[in-house]
Formats: sequence, C-alpha cells, structure tokens
Amino acid sequence: MAGRRNDAVGLLSARIRSHAMAKVSAFVKLTAQPGRRHEMLDALRAMLPVVADEPGTEVYSFHLDQADENVVWVFELYRDTDALDAHSSSDGMKALLGALAGLLADAPTMVFATPSDAKGLAI
Repeated sequence: MAGRRNDAVGLLSARIRSHAMAKVSAFVKLTAQPGRRHEMLDALRAMLPVVADEPGTEVYSFHLDQADENVVWVFELYRDTDALDAHSSSDGMKALLGALAGLLADAPTMVFATPSDAKGLAI
C-alpha cells in the first residue's frame, strides 16, 4: 500500500511541475477614451522592440475590435509563468502602463489561460 501512495504522490508532483511549466496565454481588452484608439496603438507598438528581447514572450499581438472603434484586444503567449512574470515586471511594461494611464476609458480586462490546442502556434 505504501508503494502505491508514493507512486501517486510522485505522479501528482510531476503533474504540478509540468503545469507550472505550461505555456500561458493572456487575452487583454483595452478600451480607449473615445477617439484615442490610435494613440493607444502607438503606445502599444512601442512595446514591440521590448518584447522582441524577451525570450519567453512568444506572441504579442494587437487586434482592432470590429464592433467598437475604441477597443483593442491584445493576445499574448508566454513560454511559462516565469516568462509572464518577467514581462509583467519589466521596465518596458511599467512605461507602457504609464503611457496608457491617460488614454484608457476603463480598467483593462485580463484573462489568463493555458493553451490546449492550436493551428499556427507551437503549444
């Protein structure tokens, strides 16, 4: 019986470790003050050279909402939670948040997920 318990604990530990190393995706909705989406996009574009130097940031893309002319969606994909943490605490991210402060109409909506399956992305 003790052998089975140790096997189960080992399996559980391995699952926890593998989940901790799973990729992390983020979906962020940014709503600009009316008529200021182009300024918000300019601030976001300034992050592209920053994320280019982040080895754990795999995708960082901006998408214009078709139904709301003030909304930009950001899709991000990170190698793991460590990469997300490094990005979130970077000087570039601090600068972006400062640049967005006067442009946002609402607080950003952020959803984090673990990718399951995809076409066009290495999951």
